Amino acid sequence: MFKKVISHSLIYGLAPFIPKIINLLMLPIFTAVLNPIDYGVQSLLNSSMGLIGVLAMLGLNLPLTNAFYKHNYHYKKRWSQFYGFLNLWMIVYAILLAGIIYCIVPIEAKGNVFLIIVFNVIPIVLFGPTADLGQLYYQLTQQPKQVVIRTVIISFITIVLNYITIVVLNLHYMGWFFSTCVSTLLLNVSYWYPLHYKLKIKPVYHFKTIVIKNGLKVSLPMIPHYYGSFLLGSADSLILKYYMVATVQIGFYGFAATFGNLMALFVGAINTAVVPILFQMMRNKEYLNIRNLIWTIQGAFLIAVVLGCMWMKEIFQIVVKNENLQATYFLAVVFIMGHCYRPMYFGSGSFLFYNEKTRNLWKVTFGAGVFCVAANFLLIPFLGFKVPVYVLFFSYLVMGYGVFFLKDYRESAIVDLKPLIWFFMTIFSFIIVLFLVDLDYRLKLISTCIILVFVATFFFKNRHERKI
Repeated sequence: MFKKVISHSLIYGLAPFIPKIINLLMLPIFTAVLNPIDYGVQSLLNSSMGLIGVLAMLGLNLPLTNAFYKHNYHYKKRWSQFYGFLNLWMIVYAILLAGIIYCIVPIEAKGNVFLIIVFNVIPIVLFGPTADLGQLYYQLTQQPKQVVIRTVIISFITIVLNYITIVVLNLHYMGWFFSTCVSTLLLNVSYWYPLHYKLKIKPVYHFKTIVIKNGLKVSLPMIPHYYGSFLLGSADSLILKYYMVATVQIGFYGFAATFGNLMALFVGAINTAVVPILFQMMRNKEYLNIRNLIWTIQGAFLIAVVLGCMWMKEIFQIVVKNENLQATYFLAVVFIMGHCYRPMYFGSGSFLFYNEKTRNLWKVTFGAGVFCVAANFLLIPFLGFKVPVYVLFFSYLVMGYGVFFLKDYRESAIVDLKPLIWFFMTIFSFIIVLFLVDLDYRLKLISTCIILVFVATFFFKNRHERKI
């Protein structure tokens, strides 16, 4: 089973990650043209879009998933009704998004605000949730190649468009928005045909009210949960803007955050691959295998992140050709380490989602978001624009491990995942990385060898005991 998780994670994660690596290798080209203000504008506008991004699907991914598993013979009829409802809703959502962008756009980008709005709204109005439904279908049917082929092709198109618009045409931050618009349109087109003509999943506008109401009863309580993720991932830039922090400094922060976003993409790929497998294992009551699987993923992830982050300073010196941006390597390390909670989080969350006991999940996720926002408001005036990244790390831990203390989780989980042990191991790994990242490269080589020897010894010692 673990081999299946690895193979699907590689397909979901590493295949789309190839264009991201190419994009990373092109940083010397982009950072020679772009400046911190460009990254500041991008960071603020991404945050503004995230402000209501949780409302795009109204949390209906969960009812759609449950319909697939629990209504095998007529789930397409239900999906079609949700499809039609969401198409109508997203017109309203597009209007809300346009208003948010107009209000939050920084002064440096005021002259292009209407173009920015158009680039972000067009894909939503024309296609609605088409790409989301297509990706969900292939994820649930465990056909990762269908998702990956599209993602890889679109990613390469985005890279080419970014190069043309940013480097050749010198459009600066506007190049990102134009490229994203075109790429999003193409991605939706690629899912539109198979949804409508192969799978016969077309939007039904004369939907049954009872179907939509029942779906919203499950999904709407999830919105505070998803909104908590926004407060953790995007609100920091908006708070910096509130305190009149210069767009340049927000650009430093936003540039470092892009490396955290790359890690989030990879972890999301693991999550996408493992959740259907976890649901299948729960249906078959393979609870011991669930525990072993989560532990294996969490342990491997921590080791890989520690090894990668300790070399972040050298990586920045190679790929970043802007001396000011090079100095943000330490922030990038904290951003990346912030995602170390994720394997345990989707392990605990899977029990809640499978058993549809999600009504109290928002108390943890939204609570962590409120804690993050409150801490930033209190600390930024005294500690400056770098403090949000440290607040973010500990807020993620609150969210990731707080789920284990919910009554709903304790009633749903059959096995003990030992969350406190992993919590302190994550803290320990974080401290180790902060110490190692500034060491001389020779000491880093020795440290890397020691870690690899330890891992190899542990693996071979326990290879006969693995059950997954």
